[in-house]
Amino acid sequence: MTEKRTILLLGRTGNGKSTMANVISNTGHFAESEYGVSETRGIQEGIFRVRKENVDFHIVDTIGIGDTRFDEKEVLLKLAEATNAIKNGLNQILFVTSGRFTEEEVKAYTLLRTVFFAEDIGEYTTIVRTKFPSFRKVEKCKLDKEKMIAENEDVGDIIRSCKKLIHVNNLTEEEDPELKSRKECRDILRAHLKFNCGTVYRPRNLDEANERIRNHMTDREKTQKQMDDLNEKLKQSEERMKDADEAARQREAKLQQDYNEKLNNLSNQQSAREENIANLMAEQMNSKLSELKNDYRELMKNQDLKHEREIKNQANIYESQQRIYQKILDEQAKRYENRIENLEKRPSCKIM
Repeated sequence: MTEKRTILLLGRTGNGKSTMANVISNTGHFAESEYGVSETRGIQEGIFRVRKENVDFHIVDTIGIGDTRFDEKEVLLKLAEATNAIKNGLNQILFVTSGRFTEEEVKAYTLLRTVFFAEDIGEYTTIVRTKFPSFRKVEKCKLDKEKMIAENEDVGDIIRSCKKLIHVNNLTEEEDPELKSRKECRDILRAHLKFNCGTVYRPRNLDEANERIRNHMTDREKTQKQMDDLNEKLKQSEERMKDADEAARQREAKLQQDYNEKLNNLSNQQSAREENIANLMAEQMNSKLSELKNDYRELMKNQDLKHEREIKNQANIYESQQRIYQKILDEQAKRYENRIENLEKRPSCKIM
């Protein structure tokens, strides 16, 4: 009795999905590209009988994840088309990666478990690590797996949830004219599919995949709109903050200008008052001295020498008083200067 293995190929554009399909089927049925550009615009499928192994391989190749010719919604809908090809069940998903998992691949596997199938799909998923020259060496394959798991928590969770991780190196005919590496990889993959993947996976909710994809995209679009709205509000808030900062700087500059003008006016007024006081005192002293001198001249005419000495003593007293008044005036001026200097030293009243 001929056994059948239905295989779904998933992976990022350029990782070698179509090459994998040709390696397993030992044909050139699936369009390959060596330039990192997907040749698959929709699903490709075929059934290939391997008589000596008594197995029919039903291979379904899908559009590459991350294909720049389609937006995310178109890619998801095209992947959903592949579910019709496996509506009777599948034996294994080959999730093809060429090395370190990208963010797109992590996202794609998450969609595989949440949108297309269910959480248990990992039991029917084999990760195929392509472009690994040391695929024949068990220890190096083991070390590479450990590095991939240690890469980050999401990648480690993906690898641990899957059935197996297989390393291959499917060289082209130009790189390997006898295609020995392809033959070795074909034997590895066929043996795994035949002996380890006999159970058929029939997802209960496969018929609802299209609806879930549409809902998923609607939720994504809503989330994106919310993010765009939040970014716009953040931008507006930053602009308002800039305007507020500028207004605050202008108010501060105006307050500083007003303070400087008031301080200058106060200083000018104080100087004017001191000058007026000094002039008034000088006038009074000069007037008094003039009177004393006149009195002295009169006394000199009418009084004797004793009266003359008394007048001189009186004049000396007035001159001494004049010096005292001048000293008082100087001290008062010094106090005003110190007061202004102290005002300038206060942080809130600094003259800019």
